[in-house]
Amino acid sequence: MYDVVIVGSGPAGVSAALYLKRAKKDILLISKGEGALKKADKIENYYGIESITGDELYKTGIRQVERLGVPIESDEVTNISFEQHFTITTVNSEFEAKNVIIATGTNRVTLNIKGVKEFEGKGVSYCAICDAFFYKDKDVAVVGDGNYAIHEANQLKNVANSVTILTNG
Repeated sequence: MYDVVIVGSGPAGVSAALYLKRAKKDILLISKGEGALKKADKIENYYGIESITGDELYKTGIRQVERLGVPIESDEVTNISFEQHFTITTVNSEFEAKNVIIATGTNRVTLNIKGVKEFEGKGVSYCAICDAFFYKDKDVAVVGDGNYAIHEANQLKNVANSVTILTNG
């Protein structure tokens, strides 16, 4: 039985693994792959890193936990149950743990518009506060409605040349 099973291998999951391994905990990292991080063409808001791609950041984090001896299971978690301890079921295996950290990030709903997927991380962004700098002095559009779209537009308005909100109602 592991002290902790971490589900997800992005920045949050890898950071948790680093700290727990250094604290001499018996841990397992379960990952089904790179996820949304791979789509980031350029990351420039990490302390000490001038510029890195999401793919490079992901691979660097994985190498770092591997050097510490953290076991990584490449699989997809299908169920987590609790009865005196956690049982983590994957497509191919089952693991037991005293604790579970879920660091799976988020799935984004992509628009059914030609070119959106090809330009994710290369102009199409899902986080204005993360990526506003890349739109400095450019004309940009926010697709969406409600408070979230207004929030994203407000993040961009002091950086971009102009901000247009595109909505279907």
